[in-house]
Amino acid sequence: MLATRSISRETAKVRATAAAVKSCPWCCDEIPHDAKKCRSCGEWVVGTSHGIAAMMLRLFGLAWIALSVAIAAGLWFAGQAVRGWVWMHSINQQLTPRVVDFVLYVVIAIVLLKGVAVGVGFGIMARLSPRRPRWWT
Repeated sequence: MLATRSISRETAKVRATAAAVKSCPWCCDEIPHDAKKCRSCGEWVVGTSHGIAAMMLRLFGLAWIALSVAIAAGLWFAGQAVRGWVWMHSINQQLTPRVVDFVLYVVIAIVLLKGVAVGVGFGIMARLSPRRPRWWT
């Protein structure tokens, strides 16, 4: 036999009002279930997009990192040629291939670190761009 329980009208009203509101994911305030923006904190509670500007900043950051890696590779190949020239022509006794290697690796490290730092900075700027709902054109 199936047991059933009767629900009072007050309990039904409480359940209906609880289903009509939801919690804002940003400030945890109660907002209507069909709300698109929180009335307390002003954040969008629907799916949002950072837009074309943020996408372009992200792509520019990735391109900047790729360019930095390409420049570092070019410096490494040029440094190997300079190292071979220093090895063959030894003009100065103080200037040895090890010194050339040290200077070359320091310059490559600086180029790579600056390139990655600037690329990550563009990515952070893209994250900070204002969000818009996906349906907003």
